[in-house]
Amino acid sequence: MSWIRHGEEDDTPMKLLWLSGPAGSGKTAIAGTIADECYKEGLLAASFFFSAFAGSKNRRWKKPVIPSLVYRLIQHKYIVGLKEAVLTVIEDDPMVFERHLDQQLEELVLKPLRKVAGLSDRRHWPEVIIVDGLDECQGNSELDVGAERDSQESRTTAHKEILSALSRACADPSFPFRIVIASRPEPVIRHFFSTSPDLALNIFLDDRYDPDSDIQLFLEAMFSDIRRRFKLPSTWAPRHVVDLLVKEASGQFIYAATVIRFLDNPRQGPPQKQLSRLLEWRRLDNAEPFAPLDALYKRILHTSPDHVLSVKWLLLIYGHSSVNHPAWYLQELLESYPGETEYVLGNLTSLVGLADEQGGSRFRFYHKSLLDFLGDPSRSSELYVDDEDVTRFTQKRYYDVLRGRGPQANTTYTPSRGFTGHFCKWFERYTDRLARYSSSDVEWWLAEVPVESKDDDIPCMFASIHKRCRWYHCLPACDVWRKGILQYCEREGWRIPTASELFQDRFKKFGYMYGANKPEYPLRDPPPRLQARHQGPS
Repeated sequence: MSWIRHGEEDDTPMKLLWLSGPAGSGKTAIAGTIADECYKEGLLAASFFFSAFAGSKNRRWKKPVIPSLVYRLIQHKYIVGLKEAVLTVIEDDPMVFERHLDQQLEELVLKPLRKVAGLSDRRHWPEVIIVDGLDECQGNSELDVGAERDSQESRTTAHKEILSALSRACADPSFPFRIVIASRPEPVIRHFFSTSPDLALNIFLDDRYDPDSDIQLFLEAMFSDIRRRFKLPSTWAPRHVVDLLVKEASGQFIYAATVIRFLDNPRQGPPQKQLSRLLEWRRLDNAEPFAPLDALYKRILHTSPDHVLSVKWLLLIYGHSSVNHPAWYLQELLESYPGETEYVLGNLTSLVGLADEQGGSRFRFYHKSLLDFLGDPSRSSELYVDDEDVTRFTQKRYYDVLRGRGPQANTTYTPSRGFTGHFCKWFERYTDRLARYSSSDVEWWLAEVPVESKDDDIPCMFASIHKRCRWYHCLPACDVWRKGILQYCEREGWRIPTASELFQDRFKKFGYMYGANKPEYPLRDPPPRLQARHQGPS
């Protein structure tokens, strides 16, 4: 805060500060606190908090970053003329938001700031822009989510582009703001700052900043709160217990937060019983920095009556979160009987929230470190479930729901919420090419696909079901689905592939992308005029 208020008085003033540290060290909490304090004091120019697993899906991509920051900047009445200058740029060039971040920054921020310089007193302007969780930016948009290698390259490119744009802004004399970037020290981010040591200040959250004192204060406060709410004696959590937990936290705030959520879980019993269980799990003889947190995660996951199934559920939920599936849909997709969500995940609410403030369904991972733990076999050991197993589990759930013509836990099924439409729209991604489908399965899917997306969903299914077939032999699923789709499309007056095109497709498979190449794709719906002629008079 001192740097934000008085950084220009330093011997070597810098406009950029990098706040870094390992998972669970409190970076986002600190960034949020700084944002709150700056907002109260009128110092906050703008902020953007990336999140790969919580909140709006727009918080996962680089594309909304500059528009979000610009939107916040033009709200400040003390920056006279900025709003009008920015809106003029957008009116003249509506495609400006599709450009490279550097170009967006130049056109939407730097040029307008130069234009309005001198129209108002800069002493009244806000001081700082905060960008948190840069390491959680997954790329440019949902189209970048694909193969692991492609996704990683997209992430790396996005991190470089954002850092390049922000550092360029800081180097421009017309840009008066300081920028705080908070992230994990991932290689590409660390390399960026290490190659330009004079570019930014760096605060690394390690033992030098005495996190133990903060963690101890937090635990003591939360223990007191639990004591008052449950009317417990003052001795229920002695000082030496707090000291032990502080030691086990190893500077990781997420450990302390998980401990408190575990103790405050009424599903598993009173806090005293939970504390006794927790102390039995202690593993102080392991010097690895994440060992206590990993041990806590393992023990909590083992409280689920089917811990391997619970891990599969968590990974399926997290995997679907990249396309922002609603929680009610995921619950109905996963449950094979009423109440299974409570059975599988009910004991894990210290790790993942199951409801929103109104009591509706909502899956919320409290910290990305849980996903890091589950994704590392050396840390999660017997709880590790690899990507192939998760894929098979997901395909099985979609297969069972298809064969059951809807959610298996029918007591929770609400047709008005459009489960089948949502399910059919995404079914193509999770089709098991080796499963034995029937013609009635295909007919049901075709009938339930939303009308407004048939022209995309049907050709996409036709293309994707054939991807893994050999030129001389199609998989069983492909034979059934393609035959059913062709019969449906011929009946509905679609343009269907010729025999020559189908023969060519055996060697060079047709590709299909949503919203693209529709005129060229050999399976496509007829134009509206022909549809009306085919359907006849009403």
